[in-house]
Amino acid sequence: MARALAAAEVRRRRGRPARLSREAILDAGLALLEREPDEPLTLARVADEVGAVPAALYRHVGSQAELLDGVLARVIGGIPLEIRRRARWETQLRDWMTGLRAHLLRYPAALRLIGSRDRTSPPWLELAASLVAILEGTRLRGAELARVQLWVMQTTMGVVIEEAAVALPDQIGAARASLRGMSAGGREKLAPLLPHLAALDADAFFDFVIEQTLAALKGRLE
Repeated sequence: MARALAAAEVRRRRGRPARLSREAILDAGLALLEREPDEPLTLARVADEVGAVPAALYRHVGSQAELLDGVLARVIGGIPLEIRRRARWETQLRDWMTGLRAHLLRYPAALRLIGSRDRTSPPWLELAASLVAILEGTRLRGAELARVQLWVMQTTMGVVIEEAAVALPDQIGAARASLRGMSAGGREKLAPLLPHLAALDADAFFDFVIEQTLAALKGRLE
């Protein structure tokens, strides 16, 4: 909220030369991400937000990629701080998964900032490194640690991406509306489950995902 108010104050000062800083530019980018999540985050839009020309931003953020990395760092930067460092690895892993989900559902547009075919944002890799640090609290090392880290990250992100795109109740409602288009055999299998799926709470379901992840990991360690 404070960042959004700061960006609003910058907008109110338009007509005077903008007093730019890296902090103000990233604050404005984050405010845009919150206010207009479906629009691409560009240097031109951020420049307009702070009342400057795009060229003026390059002194503080050297490129479009640097802008996106900086804004993404704002979104996910608090996640490692919410991990209870003195807790057991199981608790830390739960903190990591729930923290990632909470942050990305608050800023779903940030999912587009994570990477592309040939580049992954460094703040995202820092988040992956924090997961590795947690998993090192187990006996996992080397190739097994690499596989488990990727499995946990992709499991978490798979649920978050689905939820960010369409809320769980809407997913179930859409499935119910599409039953008529299914084959008779497929409808016979799925229809009885829909009332149970409709009763699911998104937070409770994610807790289920975490519990299954922990159980599978403990079983592998044993």
